[in-house]
Amino acid sequence: MVSSYTLLADLRAGQCSNTAEVRLLRFREARNINKGGELVSIDMLLIDENVSLIVFE
Repeated sequence: MVSSYTLLADLRAGQCSNTAEVRLLRFREARNINKGGELVSIDMLLIDENVSLIVFE
């Protein structure tokens, strides 16, 4: 069975059902300790097999 996925450069903004195979290089979350650890933001750094890089902030 062949696995089918999309490269990061081929992804477009908006809702989709594509699958991208990537490596997660960095994952960082920021929490507000004054509000019981409420999640403020998540940052992710992803890279694919063509060394396309994407940052989610």
